[in-house]
Amino acid sequence: MSSQKLQNVAIVGAGGQVGKPTLQALLDTKRFNITVVTRESSSTKFPSDSSITVKSANYDSHDSIVSALKDNEALILMLNFEAMGQVQLQIIDAAADAGVKWILPTEFGADSANQGLVDMVPINAMRTEPRKRIEEAAKTHPGLSWIGVVNNPWFEYSLKGGFFGIDFKNKAATFYDEGTTRFNTTLIGTVGLAVARLLSLPIEATSGPSLSKYANKFIYISSFHTTQREILEAVQKATNTTDSDWTVKKASAQAWIDEGNEKVAKGDFSGMINLLYGAVMKEGLGGDFEATRGTSNEVLGLPKEDMVEVIKKIVEA
Repeated sequence: MSSQKLQNVAIVGAGGQVGKPTLQALLDTKRFNITVVTRESSSTKFPSDSSITVKSANYDSHDSIVSALKDNEALILMLNFEAMGQVQLQIIDAAADAGVKWILPTEFGADSANQGLVDMVPINAMRTEPRKRIEEAAKTHPGLSWIGVVNNPWFEYSLKGGFFGIDFKNKAATFYDEGTTRFNTTLIGTVGLAVARLLSLPIEATSGPSLSKYANKFIYISSFHTTQREILEAVQKATNTTDSDWTVKKASAQAWIDEGNEKVAKGDFSGMINLLYGAVMKEGLGGDFEATRGTSNEVLGLPKEDMVEVIKKIVEA
């Protein structure tokens, strides 16, 4: 069977937190013709490279988006929260009409195949409709498929923000329940690398991995399979501190989640942090997808990371 590979890839959101390293990872493969699609009002600058073409589009105009996406085989959508809804659906509709065959919708987070997580966290629920839209479009656009990348919280973003309950600047930690719940978390750069490696797979293959084997499915990646306590131990090693230097307390994961629900109900969306991370750090809710789904780290040739060394770079930045 053919070992043909993709050549023409478009990305929307290439200037964002995950988009930047993804664009760089695509460039590093030295095999893709890359179309960076931006809003007409965007002033974002991108690397100057002969393999990159920047096209602006009016996201409210179907024809404008179709024109920007024409001749691309795959589309990566790395949209911010405000664009995850209707804007994403409009881009998907246009991608189908432009002849795109592979769409990576804005997932890049929790396991959307876990219905409990979808029901619990509003932002997770927002990811369902784009996949349904792609499947509906495939009825009139044969060969159109989606692949969802699942990576759980971004490690460096979460540690810097204190979202793991560990504040390295003030040497304070809060363990939810006992801090021993195991979960997956991924470096932002590794997410970008995984996307580039995924799209570099052959479209079809008689044996071994291929894009087609992931059609309308999720692919799971992870840098660390860890716990709060293990992260604190790594932070202490990276900062040459010990328990005596830290203030550590315990709290109920469920109470933290309940607090988040109350905030969101009142229109305070900072409570979304409680829900996103509570879902990861409360036993049995699905943060440990590696235990049930496994990962495709080996298939994609992802590196094994040293948490202490990673944290040293974060702390020193």
